[in-house]
Amino acid sequence: MRQSTLAVICGAALCVILAYSWCGRNPPTPTNILSVTPTPAPPSSASPIPTPTAATSASVSATQATPTPTPSASAPVIPPEFQKVAQKAEPAIVELTVFDAKGQLLRSGTGFYVSRDGLLATSFDLVSDAAYGVAKSSDGKIRNVNGLIDFSKTSGLAILRADTKVGVPILPLQKNSESIAVNAWGVIVGSSLEHKEQPMAGGMITSRGADPKKDPFQLGGTIPADAAGAPVLDANGDVVGIVTAGGKNEIQPSGQLEPLLAPIKASMLGKWTAAPAESPSPTPTPRVARRVLYNPAPKYPFEARSIRIGPKRGNGKYRVTFGTNGLVRNVQVVESTGQPILDQAAIEGLRQWRADPGPNDWTVLVPITFAP
Repeated sequence: MRQSTLAVICGAALCVILAYSWCGRNPPTPTNILSVTPTPAPPSSASPIPTPTAATSASVSATQATPTPTPSASAPVIPPEFQKVAQKAEPAIVELTVFDAKGQLLRSGTGFYVSRDGLLATSFDLVSDAAYGVAKSSDGKIRNVNGLIDFSKTSGLAILRADTKVGVPILPLQKNSESIAVNAWGVIVGSSLEHKEQPMAGGMITSRGADPKKDPFQLGGTIPADAAGAPVLDANGDVVGIVTAGGKNEIQPSGQLEPLLAPIKASMLGKWTAAPAESPSPTPTPRVARRVLYNPAPKYPFEARSIRIGPKRGNGKYRVTFGTNGLVRNVQVVESTGQPILDQAAIEGLRQWRADPGPNDWTVLVPITFAP
């Protein structure tokens, strides 16, 4: 009995000890201690509107001070459908580069093919004093231009011939010049090698001459200064005019090309007005036209994609010297791309070129554009 009573007393004492221990670990939260997250008081109707901080005020002011860009009156917004017109025309439009008798660069401009056998239309001022020339299309193909076929100082237009064996894409000329209507849209499309954004310019035809087939017409907006030789296209992609003087808002109608194209035969070769005269010889020999027969475009080097310092793209010009056997004797950098690996790729590619054999060495300057 004593043992049993002792056990009950010990158990009760143990329970009391455990209860005090448990209460010590989890004390009740006092009611007079503030909560960590205070409960906000309801706003009073008399309370003033909070004043924004300095940072907020500056941000608001900056937002309100930023003007909303509006299209310039001199640069009308070109309708979206003309972007497709420009893209479709791109393969027939070339970057035309011409050189003097010493092989020095004169200028670059725009031209476009009007016949499958390589007839090329452009501005006469662009090529009037040239001795050599090359045409580079958007696919990177470079064709030798053997000279002028015909030109008109009155209209300021010229027809040249580029060498081709497989034919070239062309732009159709508008057949009915009478359809050149005031308030109709036209766009000026340049070579995509020079102008990454297509088209170059555009606007409504603001006026036309009494004879739409011969008299110049005008477009709304400003024509870029480097637009000489570029075609003006209508909504169907037909050539309605040609820019003959960049920076001047006057365009020759496509009908002015007809008298230049009509007498041309497929066997006719061009001739540059500033080509060097041949040395006199006691025994006259027939002139042998030298031309490039094989001219693959240099490939963009794979190693250039990992360049960390310097440009990954660039434009360069190179002088290619052909021997009497038609093989390349030398390639000289005239204007570097700014990246040695790109210049080396250009030199290696140009060494593969082949030309007609002839009695003397001859040179041609070649523009190269590299892009990854």
